[in-house]
Amino acid sequence: MSGVTTVSEGAVATLRFDRGGKANALNAELIAGLESAALALAQRADIAVVVLTGTPSIFAAGVDLRDEALWKPGAGDVERAQAMNAGGRMTDAWRRVPQPVIAALEGPVIGGGAILALTADFRVMGASSYLRFPEIRLGMTLGWGGLPLLVERVGSTRAKRILFCDEKIGADEALSLGLCDRVVADGSTETEARNWAAGVAEAPSLALRMTKAAIDAETRQNWAAASEGDQFYLARRVLEDASHS
Repeated sequence: MSGVTTVSEGAVATLRFDRGGKANALNAELIAGLESAALALAQRADIAVVVLTGTPSIFAAGVDLRDEALWKPGAGDVERAQAMNAGGRMTDAWRRVPQPVIAALEGPVIGGGAILALTADFRVMGASSYLRFPEIRLGMTLGWGGLPLLVERVGSTRAKRILFCDEKIGADEALSLGLCDRVVADGSTETEARNWAAGVAEAPSLALRMTKAAIDAETRQNWAAASEGDQFYLARRVLEDASHS
């Protein structure tokens, strides 16, 4: 079981991921399920807008660093690199979903979970929810395509501040920075996102898709993330070598 479910209501699909505990941290199974779900939704002509959400109390508290399936210890370099690229493939699949995507964020939204949230076109945050990107403090760059997404939304100087200082960004600050679009009472983000999605879905679906594709093509022309997954792999190797020295 991947912990990923999709429910459709009219032209709106709600994708929920829930691993049943462990702060909903992204493990290999959840990452694979999220990638497959994004690819499947992209093929659905009957769906105009997608809502992406975690559990009712938490979106995702980062990556499950204890899941060895993400690192493949003892495997060869190519196999390990493929495993470590899984998160990047997943976020890339969500970034390429042709329908508008609205993320409903409750509780902590950290690391890989925050990058996943940034792949959405819009974000609704609960009043107590917050974003955090701790990768640099862990000795890694912001991978999974997250760096250009963050810079796209807040600009280069603010992105540096957020990453260098490992800032905890509350909902109100996220709204002012452009990292989220609406702040609502805790526990109501999914309802708000679905209502918003229903309104957006009233527009012609093809026009929505074409406009999203045109805007994304214009703003993301200079992305150079092809080697990003390998950079993440090399950073992991550096950490492992350091721990053994």
